[in-house]
Amino acid sequence: MPDHGIKAGIDPAAVLQAAAESILVTTASLELPGPKILYANPAFEKMTGWSCEEIVGHSPRILQGEKTDMGVFRSMRRTLQTGGTWEGLALNYRKDGSSFWMEWSITGLRDAGGSIYQYLAVQRDVTARVEMEARLQRTQEAAQAAERARANLARYFPPNLVEALAAKDQPLGTVAQQDLAVLFADIVGFTKLSEGLEPARVIHLLRDIHAWMQRVIFKWNGSIEGYIGDEVLAIFGFPEREAHSASNALACAQELLRSAKAWNLQRGLSGEPAVHIGVGLHYGPVVLGDVGTADFVEFTVIGDTVNIASRLQKETRRLNCDLVVGEPLVAAIQSEPGARDLGRLRRFGEIDIRGRSHAVEIWIQSRDER
Repeated sequence: MPDHGIKAGIDPAAVLQAAAESILVTTASLELPGPKILYANPAFEKMTGWSCEEIVGHSPRILQGEKTDMGVFRSMRRTLQTGGTWEGLALNYRKDGSSFWMEWSITGLRDAGGSIYQYLAVQRDVTARVEMEARLQRTQEAAQAAERARANLARYFPPNLVEALAAKDQPLGTVAQQDLAVLFADIVGFTKLSEGLEPARVIHLLRDIHAWMQRVIFKWNGSIEGYIGDEVLAIFGFPEREAHSASNALACAQELLRSAKAWNLQRGLSGEPAVHIGVGLHYGPVVLGDVGTADFVEFTVIGDTVNIASRLQKETRRLNCDLVVGEPLVAAIQSEPGARDLGRLRRFGEIDIRGRSHAVEIWIQSRDER
């Protein structure tokens, strides 16, 4: 068969020398110690820093280094052993020790009998592309993580705070102590109520209650610290300190009770029994921060103020009222600028509560005073 390339005056060697892509020609040996380099064009020299004279007779492994993935070359060997063309990506090293990403395409050169006698490797430096793809991947992962963090914050904080918190490296800051208003609300007689319901209806009931509670708490700039069964724990004055956090807490508690009354009216139209809630409020120092292990971390508030608020909520049953408020919260309201009217709260006096060596002064709002 006539050689049209030669007749046309084309010099194959000149083509290889002028090629913009790196080209290597090696022997066809795939068994250890592997193929030897027979030829490298100027583009290879420019890409790797190795001259043709320096590497001819050496193994292409001269390009490998400590972070080169050897699994890539095992895959290459398997493909070439079957007579196929191998294409892949590998982290290689230049003569000066710097690394770069190389995209390879290796194919066998066959003699007249169809046997492979040499390999032709065409190589490209694709470091810029790989780094760009890695940056894009990191950006996407960061965006996904930020969205997850934003969604998680939205479970606990009012919408007007979520964006500001999500923009911070440490949205909730480090462990700290500060004065806060603490609110506990739960369903009176929930255990007895749930005994006659299917588990799915119990969950639906809880979700329904928590939904309207959340709306009211967020309306008054409260933050939901957690749901404990049928109980909700909310705090006021964090993460943003406010001049009216105590007033907001009381207003929230009173609106929760009004919302419960309106919700029960709707339940009554459907023939469902009324559900009552009891609310406890207290004010004072708490410790805030993340607790848990490396595998599971949760933000929480702890301290005597939290414990007392929980106990006051439980006192609503014994005192047959909807709302029990510790004297420190009333004092905090009265010290705020433009102090809020206490509404129907009335001073009750001192009571003893479990876990306290001293009596606690309280105010209450009775069930018939809503």
